[in-house]
Amino acid sequence: MAFLRRHRLVLTVAGTVAALWICAAAWLLRGAGNSLADGRDELDEARRGATPASLLDPTTESHLVDARGDFAQARKRLRSPVLMPLRVVPVVGRHLRSADRVVSSIDKATAVAQSGIDRLDRLSKEPMDSGPARLEAITELGRLMADTRVAMKEVDPGSPSALITPLADAVTDVARQRDDTLATLERAERATEALRDVMAGPSPYLLLGANNGEMRAGSGMFLSAAVVNFEGGTLRLGEVRPTQELILPAGTVAVGEDLRRNWPWLDPGRDFRNLGLTADFPQSAEPATAMWPHVPDGGPVAGVIAVDIDALRALLGVVGPVEVDGVTYDVDSVRGELLRNQYGRFGDGHDARDRRRDALGTVARAVFERIESGGWKLDEMATALTTAVQGRHLMVWSVEPSHAEAWAGVGADGHLTDRSLSVALVNRGANKADSFVDTTLTVEVEPGTGDRQTITLTYEISNTTPPDGPTYVVGPNIEGMVAGEYRGIVVVNLPAGTTDVEIEGVRPTLSGLDGPTVVVGGEVTVASGGTTKVVVTAHLGRGVEEVTLEPSARIPRTRLVLGGREPTVDRRRTIDLTAPLAAGVAGDGPDAEPQE
Repeated sequence: MAFLRRHRLVLTVAGTVAALWICAAAWLLRGAGNSLADGRDELDEARRGATPASLLDPTTESHLVDARGDFAQARKRLRSPVLMPLRVVPVVGRHLRSADRVVSSIDKATAVAQSGIDRLDRLSKEPMDSGPARLEAITELGRLMADTRVAMKEVDPGSPSALITPLADAVTDVARQRDDTLATLERAERATEALRDVMAGPSPYLLLGANNGEMRAGSGMFLSAAVVNFEGGTLRLGEVRPTQELILPAGTVAVGEDLRRNWPWLDPGRDFRNLGLTADFPQSAEPATAMWPHVPDGGPVAGVIAVDIDALRALLGVVGPVEVDGVTYDVDSVRGELLRNQYGRFGDGHDARDRRRDALGTVARAVFERIESGGWKLDEMATALTTAVQGRHLMVWSVEPSHAEAWAGVGADGHLTDRSLSVALVNRGANKADSFVDTTLTVEVEPGTGDRQTITLTYEISNTTPPDGPTYVVGPNIEGMVAGEYRGIVVVNLPAGTTDVEIEGVRPTLSGLDGPTVVVGGEVTVASGGTTKVVVTAHLGRGVEEVTLEPSARIPRTRLVLGGREPTVDRRRTIDLTAPLAAGVAGDGPDAEPQE
């Protein structure tokens, strides 16, 4: 009996110890999972809306430090002696080791990011007052990206094979994010190398000033032109000239087949103002480089840079206000001054028009001179340029193929892809009324037949142009129109393979191909105070599971509605058609674009 009692006691104690061990192991595993989740939340906070400038914000460093603390805690729990027996259990041990590897991989990637941010912080403190200093900074930035890419390659979360779904998904997700980061770093590194080549020069680029008051497709009308010369890290802007005075004889330059076929009555190859009729910027940039040698005092150029009012606005946020002819231009006033106020100040007539053009040119010149004088920070300039590129307010195209490929890789060349979706309103009223025109684009997608989907685009145009004001702004400048009336062509680019396209609410004028996309369009006329809707329905090509929504570059921006939600920033975004459309809004920060 004593033996049995002792045996039962041993079993009881053993059972109690086993139960306690199981509880402790479960507690450690759950704690490790919670720490991993907390760390990833911190990383998400650090990445949300990240820009070169925001990466150097103390809160970003705080998030990264907290994330590494969480990962360290997760690793400590996964490597606890309490869990060591589980590591030799065939199935459980494999999962435990894999979880440890995932945590270590994420922690290593975070450490790589911390190191890169530290180097960027030191680089941002270097002076940018001379050409050689800028070239060295750009070179160092390229080295930073290259070193970060090499370090990130070593992040290896292992294989998802033979793992339970949650852990397999975690391994796959970490590997995907690593690969995406590597691809982004490689593209950015190549763009940095191209930028250094251009800045080192000698590189004459054609600078086209796009006026958002008179819109084209994905940009303002190119109303001014100048040559900007880059050499030794410096830039020098030549005479700013109105493109109205640079019209070439008919047939001087041949444009691409799509541009010629879609817009034959406008003859884009002789008038810079009639470029930009396609949202595929390379189609406009290439003939622009061929046209410039034919203008008086023109010559060969290495590429084209297009800037609009919001590009200047972004640069003013970095270099500070500039004063031109007694008027101060800063981030708060430049839109209103260049879109509206200057026209009231100068009035109508040819003399007033010449003074107004000088104002546009001198503002751009003042901004460029401020850039050349230095005193700005590299991270802030990089953020401004990135923001401008994302909204199509700054576009760059190069004759040199390797440079052109680099700009395309970072989305700076304004090209369309075979998955692009773009809706534009091209001004045909010969006025500057676009800043008074509000537009809203609602995107809806429904399952179609087979593996095709039906897309419906509803484009609402509201014309708030006043019936009185400077004729140059409100019109009428075309016979048959009245003051305040808006006339335009709605141009819709759809992904390749799209069929059964129908457009309602317009007088159809356009149907065919535009670069890698399908294009359709038609004319609308909206009275002052009026509103109209244009509806496009189509069947997307087989297997199209995502589209790239191109920004409008309009001021005010086109309101976008996806699944009932509204993004706050007009930028290029990829929309996953296999998920709710509202997911395409995720990641937008506070609206930093006040509307005027």
